[in-house]
Amino acid sequence: MANAPSTAVSDLAPMGKASRRNARGTLHGPHVKGDEAVGLRYDGIRHPGSGAIGRTDDIKSGMPSEHRFNPLPSGTVTFLFTDIEGSTRLWATQHDAMRASLARHDVLLRECIEAHGGHVFKTAGDAFCASFATATSAVEAALAAQRALRSERWPEGAAIRTRMALHTGAAEIRDGDYFGPPLNHVARLLAVGHGGQTLVSELTHDLCRDRLPADTMLRSLGEHTLKDLARRETVFQLCHPDLQQAFPPLKTLLASIDENVPSIAVLPFVNMSRDDENEYFADGLAEELLNVLSKIRSLRVASRTSAFSFKGKDVDIPTIAQKLNVATILEGSVRKAGKRVRITAQLIQVATDSDLWSEIYDRELEDIFAVQEDIAQSVVKELRAALLGEKPDASARAAVNAEVRAATKGRGENVEAYRLYLQGRFFEDRSTREGIEKGIEYYRQALELDPQYALAWAGLARAYSDQAGSSWLPIGEGFGKAREAAQRALRLDPDLAEAHAAMGEICTLHDWDWKGADQSFKRALELAP
Repeated sequence: MANAPSTAVSDLAPMGKASRRNARGTLHGPHVKGDEAVGLRYDGIRHPGSGAIGRTDDIKSGMPSEHRFNPLPSGTVTFLFTDIEGSTRLWATQHDAMRASLARHDVLLRECIEAHGGHVFKTAGDAFCASFATATSAVEAALAAQRALRSERWPEGAAIRTRMALHTGAAEIRDGDYFGPPLNHVARLLAVGHGGQTLVSELTHDLCRDRLPADTMLRSLGEHTLKDLARRETVFQLCHPDLQQAFPPLKTLLASIDENVPSIAVLPFVNMSRDDENEYFADGLAEELLNVLSKIRSLRVASRTSAFSFKGKDVDIPTIAQKLNVATILEGSVRKAGKRVRITAQLIQVATDSDLWSEIYDRELEDIFAVQEDIAQSVVKELRAALLGEKPDASARAAVNAEVRAATKGRGENVEAYRLYLQGRFFEDRSTREGIEKGIEYYRQALELDPQYALAWAGLARAYSDQAGSSWLPIGEGFGKAREAAQRALRLDPDLAEAHAAMGEICTLHDWDWKGADQSFKRALELAP
């Protein structure tokens, strides 16, 4: 979890010299410093390119007058932040045209935001801050705004290029102001984008990826580290045929690959079965391998969201590795027929385009746990031997085997329960109402077979949180069930990272217990770095 202060939106203060206020209480004036020096100040964060002179629709209340008595979204909220790229230059060189362009920009943004149920709760300089009850409506508003801005005929020399960013999280409202880490997060995301580009956080992507407007997609830009946020995350770009697609690299650098720390991405395994319904098994096998490897210390593993974003896409291995910032790729395929399963796996060293290791397993389904352990152990051994020069002696093999066994804790031993768990995970990951309902059904079936299955309890907690957070279940009831399931998982396995992460989500989305959430997420990261 990012170490971000719980700051109020009222801390967004206009920077620069004072200027006159018009009859509507709006401040206007030229910018006085360069794009990288001025902007919104958000607890020490400056938004590049925003106006040096701020304007607020209602200085006292912090929100537009038309929404002053309309309750702002609360609980889990999706935030949309915007500002204009190059506005300092435009004010300096095209003052009169910029005044007209800014007025039109404001009208278009406000119309698109409010048409999709959003609330403009703050404006300062040329920046807008809006909140939405759902991630889908926020994405729809951003898309509508960018399409309107792109099609507008701007005054000569004063074309507006607005960057936007969306992030979802739990925020507290006090005195008409939002408080909480999500506001810092979206501000940081906005700062790395370009004019005309809309960036979407990993969490917002997960919430709306299956409910996007027609012809719209969220394209992965790889994993990035945002300033002052400890955890790397995948950043996505909102894409539509009516919008510009190509932009320069984000204004943040991918961390360089540390040759002393083996890095790997586990790609979705290809389903070679005749029955498409077995896709859940191929996805689940790859995901479980990813989860096991992520718990091996001294091994950096690309996130599941990042790796699985390439599923079904015709992208070559070097490109995938570059986008995920890893030195090795694990890929494979699964063919399942009845109780027999054939699994192929290969570990590719990207720099040399060569296989470090490959294997084919023809086994009974009952042997699936042994196959998973063998693949994980082989991958770790080969990575350490190839990249670190570690000799594969008996001591090293024993240490790897012990690490892998420890990483598989909470998995259970019932193969049929495991198969049901994979199906539950597959449907839950669709993030749709029907998908999560199916996921819960499969998790429950798994727990009927094995009540001690800690991972299934953690999955159930996560699914109930998703239901409650999306208002598909009464909030109190949903998070109550989620808490019971997470606590059950922790009683069964106190060192299960997935259970601590589920509890952190409950603390964040329902309890607004930032300290408790921080403790849970930190413990999860300690167990699964």
